[in-house]
Amino acid sequence: MDAVLKALNDQKEMLEGKFAGIDGKFADAEAKLKDLEQRMTPRKVSLPGVEQTKFSFLKAAEAIRTGQWGNAGFEKEVFDETRKKALGAGTPADGGYIVPTEYVAELIEMLVAEAIVVKLGATVINDLKGNPVEFPKQVGGATAFWVGENTDITPSQQTLGQLTMSPHQVAALVKVSNRLLKFSSPAAEAMIRRDIAQSLSLALDLAALRGSGTSNQPLGIVNTPGIQNVEIGTNGGMFTFNTASEMEGMLEDVNALRGKLGFAWHGKVKRLLKNIKVAQYSGQTDGEPILGIPFLSDAKLKDVMGYDFGTSSQIPTNLTKASGVALSEIIFANWQELLIGQWGGLEIMASNETSDAFQKNQTWIRVVQEVDCGLRHPESFCLVNDASSVQL
Repeated sequence: MDAVLKALNDQKEMLEGKFAGIDGKFADAEAKLKDLEQRMTPRKVSLPGVEQTKFSFLKAAEAIRTGQWGNAGFEKEVFDETRKKALGAGTPADGGYIVPTEYVAELIEMLVAEAIVVKLGATVINDLKGNPVEFPKQVGGATAFWVGENTDITPSQQTLGQLTMSPHQVAALVKVSNRLLKFSSPAAEAMIRRDIAQSLSLALDLAALRGSGTSNQPLGIVNTPGIQNVEIGTNGGMFTFNTASEMEGMLEDVNALRGKLGFAWHGKVKRLLKNIKVAQYSGQTDGEPILGIPFLSDAKLKDVMGYDFGTSSQIPTNLTKASGVALSEIIFANWQELLIGQWGGLEIMASNETSDAFQKNQTWIRVVQEVDCGLRHPESFCLVNDASSVQL
């Protein structure tokens, strides 16, 4: 009898062990399934304590305009959560709200995609605090000397400088009909985001390239003291591959030919460079293309130049020099040395009482960003400002 009971107990323990193993496998499979589901769930936002949903500019603007947040519960949560983190940055009584960067990631990505200076490699620094912000830079290095035996070594040390950046306001204004706000759609939302991103990116590009440093503008590349310069001629002239090589050499001579190297120019200058002809006799203007290719694509031009390039219609083509007219600017640089700083997130303002918005039943949406730009090492930038933009 004891032997039978023992056999039954052994069988019971064996079955329990098997079931325990099966339960463990099911538990492990369930955990893996949950992890997979979480990975597949789209992640739109990342602020703790707020439901992960896509922030809508149109819903937010309509709620700000009317004061009714029934259809914009998520947007109100965003604003409320943000005010806890940035008290005093914006108040409902004034109609102003601050949206943290996490909730406008798509807009920031669009802005970056549109800005040629960022495409070329400019360094974007987010969430800066304080005013001004100082970035250290090395302006001098140690010096080596030849010395004799038992002779003192002449001491030397690195010399450091600072790049100071302060916030400047850049703003975009979009006019939207109140009917569109009430019956908003994903297509309308995308349109508003594109308009805002394009306006901000164009302003950012222009400031980084040509900002005057006055009238609330940042100081841009062409107006920064200490950048290098190549002159084509007394009256300007055609930009050629030889001129491009000179610009490259200017950076190389000061050990700055490294990093994200590339050209920024106007489309007219680029097209003239693509169509350089080889004259077979004096005065001929319709010779063969210098590279033997009837049509030079952007990709082929990039291969020939050896560097990337960005094209902007905001680069002027109406500069003058002596008797030269219709001249333009070209910048060759290590674009990593261009710093673009951003303070905080975006401020959204919406009003239907501005100017003639009330009469036209519109709401005007204004988005403001605090930014600045500066060059860590001006010698890493070379400028030509007398390149012809028309065929000579």
